[in-house]
Order: sequence, then C-alpha cells, then structure tokens
Amino acid sequence: MEDFSFALIWLGFFASIFFGWYFYLQARNKERMALIEKNADVSEIFKVREFWFHFPWLKLGMTITGVGFGFCMVFPLREILGIQNFGAEMELAIFGFMMFFGGLGAVIGHFIDKPKER
Repeated sequence: MEDFSFALIWLGFFASIFFGWYFYLQARNKERMALIEKNADVSEIFKVREFWFHFPWLKLGMTITGVGFGFCMVFPLREILGIQNFGAEMELAIFGFMMFFGGLGAVIGHFIDKPKER
C-alpha cells in the first residue's frame, strides 16, 4: 500500500507539471490568436528575447560555507560546555547553529553581491 501511495504522489507531481505547462502554452496561443484577429502588432511577440540569468554562485557558496561553519562550531561548544552524549539537546544545537550561520552567510553573500548587480 505504501508503494501505491508513493507512486500516486509522483504521478500527481509529474501530472501537475505537465498540465501547468500545457495550460501555459494554451493561454499563450489564445492570446496570440486574439492579437492577430485584432490586427495588432505581433512582431514583438515573435521576436527572440535575450535570456539574462546568472546563477547566484556567491550567495549559494556563502550559505553552504555558513552551514558548514555552523556545523563545525558545535563541536568546540560541546567541549567547552562538557557535554558527553549526543542527545536531543545536542541535535537541536547542531541544527540551530547550522541555520544561524547559514542565514548569516546568505545575508553576507547578499550584501557582497549587491554592488555587482547594479
């Protein structure tokens, strides 16, 4: 039964992607046909647009570095506080430090990358 629900979830995921793409193309086609019927200028629709996208490698790198730094900062903290076992508190501390330093890295990466975008 678990395999069936897993397959149903994946089927629903891919079906939603397909139908989203299908209805997007259908709406775009209807819009173009309406413009052609009204004798509007359609040259702007069919011209090739420049695709300008750059992946934010710096922000991603700073975030990953912050998460790694947060993970590494838990172990000296454990030694300083003298915690011997890895209980729920330690797991929460690891998660908290990773999220804190990951967010800090994302903010720093944003402010470093901000002058380049202008």
